[in-house]
Amino acid sequence: MNSNYQEPSSEEIAPGSISIDLNALPNDPRVDRALNRSLHALGSYVDNNEDRSHVPGAAVMVRSGGEIVHMNCYGYANLETRQKITPRTIFDLGSMSKQFTAAAILSLISKEFALTDPISKFFKKFTNYPDAITVEQLIHHTSALPDYFSMPASAKEAQQDLYKKAMARPDDWYPKMLSRRKKEVTNKDVLRWIASQELLDEKPGTEMEYSNSGYVVLAELVERVASQRFAEYLKEQIFKILGMDSTFVFDETSRFPNEAPEVANHARCYAPVKGQGYVPVGYTPLNFVYGDGNIHSTILDLAKWEMNLQNIEYGAICTKTESDRAAFNQISDLLWAPVRLKNHKRVNYGAGWNLLSNKYEDEVEEKGRLVTKDFESRAEYHRGVWLGWRSYIARGTRWVVPKAGKDIDPKTWESLGIVVLRNTSKFNACRIAQYISRVYWGPLIKDNIMNRFNCG
Repeated sequence: MNSNYQEPSSEEIAPGSISIDLNALPNDPRVDRALNRSLHALGSYVDNNEDRSHVPGAAVMVRSGGEIVHMNCYGYANLETRQKITPRTIFDLGSMSKQFTAAAILSLISKEFALTDPISKFFKKFTNYPDAITVEQLIHHTSALPDYFSMPASAKEAQQDLYKKAMARPDDWYPKMLSRRKKEVTNKDVLRWIASQELLDEKPGTEMEYSNSGYVVLAELVERVASQRFAEYLKEQIFKILGMDSTFVFDETSRFPNEAPEVANHARCYAPVKGQGYVPVGYTPLNFVYGDGNIHSTILDLAKWEMNLQNIEYGAICTKTESDRAAFNQISDLLWAPVRLKNHKRVNYGAGWNLLSNKYEDEVEEKGRLVTKDFESRAEYHRGVWLGWRSYIARGTRWVVPKAGKDIDPKTWESLGIVVLRNTSKFNACRIAQYISRVYWGPLIKDNIMNRFNCG
């Protein structure tokens, strides 16, 4: 293990303060090689040999310690206009959006509610299970709410058929993202579906089952507590503060003129169709539901977001005062601490993040000789999938376990962050993130916790 972490300067760790020269992006040729192989493979879905390099692409960011070490873009944002992907290209994040929804909820606790409050405090129409579900259970997917994709039950097959059709036929919905019905499916519809459920399949707090419904409810909770639209709250309380100027929530009220950056810089997403190559895909009636997804962002903005998360982790071990470290640790625990079910089983899902942890032994050089040390490592990660969009964020830390009563030595603490955004369904963003992690932390599961990701 190489303990090469450098403490960030105050300018580097200030929220949203990272400075990246778009004319001289940090570049690691080893990462480029991995992405270029992926682009070459995408060309196999194109029949015309001359167009095999004319394929959808990716935007990638890598942070090692307190430094962005790689940011590059590959392929095309729009095949029809031959517009290439840049650091300002906007992607739909899919379920990667959940971490922002959870962050919004956490920013409101203690002001108006506690995580242990029942949601009946805010949703009076949820009369069939009035006090059974808490805010915390919504965050960690232990609420037992069925996924709205299957509500009502008769709609499940229709929704699956709708999605399949959307992936098989050309559609120009992106980047303008205009309504096509007098009334699109919205969060209010999802809430009515949830309220109509007479019985839950499980008792809340007894099982972890991933549910998009819970995060739709959380978005509505933000609106009710903050008394403003979810999109506006996130813009004011998170995006603006961190300098994420190109990031936004898309909902049924969103309207953008053609020249707006939200349209001009937005990629299209693509699916390979036999005999047609890559076709743009886009519209479904569910495209206006948010909270579980529907945050749109750029690799540049997500670098700011990920660096801010790094600052939180670093602050928890390296700030000078005990009170500051305690404050950073409290934030870190809210975001990434696992919870327990009523049967005491551990749930490895934080506030919009999947969680991993590991303990191992390794040899390090100390005073000219090799010494065996105990290490701990952890990872937080999440994927996003919607139509042809594929996104992945992965964060890992590892450190030497300190002696009893001692703090972690910052010199032994290492951190790695990776973000991958793609605009085609024929791409495994998780595998690319995993490969990139091996460039920096090696191929062994013991040394590199990201090798434990299930990228199937």
